[in-house]
Amino acid sequence: MLSVVVVALSSSALTLIVVSLWGHFYFQPKLRQTLEKDMEKQARQAAEVIGESVEAAVKRGLADGLRNLPTREILEETSRSLARSGSEIVGERLGKFFGKKER
Repeated sequence: MLSVVVVALSSSALTLIVVSLWGHFYFQPKLRQTLEKDMEKQARQAAEVIGESVEAAVKRGLADGLRNLPTREILEETSRSLARSGSEIVGERLGKFFGKKER
C-alpha cells in the first residue's frame, strides 16, 4: 500500500514539474509575443488617432487665430495657446491609452 501512495505522489510531482516547465518555456514566451504584437498595434492606432486630433485642433486654432489677427502679440499668444492645447490633447489621449486616471 505504501508503494502505491509513493508512486502516485511521484507521478503527481512529475506531472506538476513537466506542466510548469512547459508553461515557463513554451506558453509564457508565446503569450508575451502575442501581447507585445497587440500592444504595438494598439499604440500605432492610438498614435494615428492622436495625430489626427492634434492636427485638426491646430488647424482650427490657427485658422481662428489668423482670422482675429490685429497684432503680432496676438499671433504669438495664439501660437503658445495652440502649443499648450496640443500638448494637453496628447497628454490626455496618452493618459487614456495607458489607463491613467484623470485628476
